[in-house]
Amino acid sequence: MLKYILFLLLLVSATACSNDIDRNITTDLQVEGKEIFNVSLALEEPLYYAFLTLDQYRTAMNDTLKSNDSLPKASIVPGCPLIGIDETLKLVTLTFSKQVDCSSQKLKRVGKITLQFLSPNVLESNVLMVYDQYSIGTTKIEGTRIFKQTRGVFPQSKRTELFEDMLIIDEFGSSTKISGSFGHQLSFQNGTLLEYKTSGNLEGRNLTGRKIKMTQTFPRIYKTNCVKQGIVLASEGLENWEIFRTPTQSLRHNLEYQQEGACEPKAVIALSDGRTLVFRQEGTELGK
Repeated sequence: MLKYILFLLLLVSATACSNDIDRNITTDLQVEGKEIFNVSLALEEPLYYAFLTLDQYRTAMNDTLKSNDSLPKASIVPGCPLIGIDETLKLVTLTFSKQVDCSSQKLKRVGKITLQFLSPNVLESNVLMVYDQYSIGTTKIEGTRIFKQTRGVFPQSKRTELFEDMLIIDEFGSSTKISGSFGHQLSFQNGTLLEYKTSGNLEGRNLTGRKIKMTQTFPRIYKTNCVKQGIVLASEGLENWEIFRTPTQSLRHNLEYQQEGACEPKAVIALSDGRTLVFRQEGTELGK
């Protein structure tokens, strides 16, 4: 009888441990999926600002100064930032605040993004993007990105991007650190940017210190008319994310951008265990 009771106790204990492990695995995968979306969106949401020219920022700032309103609601710059330009340094400062009356401020941006227009030589022009006390919702972003443009037959159409050790910090102070290399293909019609495509890869560490890698297996496609409305999610795109459990073993999650309707994209993350998570811009932590 005593052996039987001991057997039952061991069985119950083993079952409880198994359930705890299942719960931890479930939580880990869901947390990883959420982190993937937040990192991916935080990385891509300011891209459009890097593709505007210094002249376009001058025009947007002048339009604001001519009006009686401090917010350029009809500006080419979504999110209605205050625009400052240092002509000597060719430095544009975008200052964001939570404005309830800005229709294109669908992400709650706070802080500054600076864009410095550089010409290191006659064949190259660069845009240096720096985050200054910048956050989206409860997510803070720190780091520097450089966008390089080589002058040629189609000088406006291509950009290459590099960044190292960017930090994406959650509301609890935990950070994801990433470095990456991307290419951007811009499509124009009569001098107007219609869409842009992004492809590349990154690597680094996640919130828990695990090594991560991402490769875009199908380029992200952004429609400028949607971006101007404050919609920053891509209409198409496919990414493969690896989260390493050991130096040689990893789990794979896939992130796919899909279009539900006109300017209504969503991100679908297929976790390694077969479950899916769906994120939309509205209602996410970045949208708070």
